[in-house]
Amino acid sequence: LLFSQVVILFLSARASSEVKKLTCRDNDGYNVCHYKGVLVEVTQSRFEDRLDLSNLDLLAIRENAFKNVSTKALVLNRNRISVLKRESFRGLPNLKYLFLDHNVVPLSGHLFADLRHLPTLSLFFNKIDSIPKDSFAGLSSLISLYLGHNDIEAIEAESFSNHNPGLLHLWLNNNKISCIAPDSFAGLTELNGLCLAGNRLEDFPSGAFRGLNKLEYLSLDINRITSVSRSLLRDLVGLKILRLQQNEISALEPDTFRDLSQLEQLDLSENKLSHIVAGTFAGLSNLENIALSDNGIHTVDNGTFADLVKLRYLGFGGNNFTEIYREVSGLPVTPTILRFLKF
Repeated sequence: LLFSQVVILFLSARASSEVKKLTCRDNDGYNVCHYKGVLVEVTQSRFEDRLDLSNLDLLAIRENAFKNVSTKALVLNRNRISVLKRESFRGLPNLKYLFLDHNVVPLSGHLFADLRHLPTLSLFFNKIDSIPKDSFAGLSSLISLYLGHNDIEAIEAESFSNHNPGLLHLWLNNNKISCIAPDSFAGLTELNGLCLAGNRLEDFPSGAFRGLNKLEYLSLDINRITSVSRSLLRDLVGLKILRLQQNEISALEPDTFRDLSQLEQLDLSENKLSHIVAGTFAGLSNLENIALSDNGIHTVDNGTFADLVKLRYLGFGGNNFTEIYREVSGLPVTPTILRFLKF
């Protein structure tokens, strides 16, 4: 009996000691308690639509830490969070924006599944190296997903599956992506903007962009792309802006962009093009802005620009000849020629 009493006293003293070490503070209407890097409890004293828990040196969020917190925006940027569970985000019924930038959050299946009303999730700068199956399952209201500046190497067929049918904006810029599996984005039928800039892409499999017929913005700049084919772009019938600058493209076949009749802006600057053949821009009747600067182009075939009836701006500086004849090239009367020596 005496031994049991001693043990109870010891445990009580230890618990009391830990409670004393619990750090709590008022944070604009929220009482925030954490202990040794673990967010333990968040309660609310008055309504505020933003809860900022940045720069608290947090390592983890305990399950059920949020006690029916009504904030619309939760900011957890610039911590060291590496331990999260699905239950970590319970108790946030009105959450619309979740920012976890500059942490070390590892993705896992159904991690955010309790946030079914969340439209915006930001995970910039988290050292994420892969997207496991079902990572974003349950996020049925997701509109914007930001995964830029991580270490993702590949987009698999099941990276996004069919869990986010209303997703409009997907940012995967500045990762290490060198491989995109066929049909990786096929379930994202409402996608409006896709950014893959600053990766290690060289080529694409057939069907890489299948199903993205509502996509209006596609950024593929600052990669290692060597060629672009009509079959790759075939499904992008709603595309308005295509960015391909700073790649390794050395040639474009006639009709490459034939199916992009809605395209308004095309950037091919800083590639390795030397010869623009007739028919390259066929079908681009709505194109207003085209950048071909800094390629090393020395030949433009007769009639190359004939289909560009709405063209307003042509960037052509930094190439290997100094004049272009409007009548021969097919340029319309209206465009402003940017950084061009003579025409």
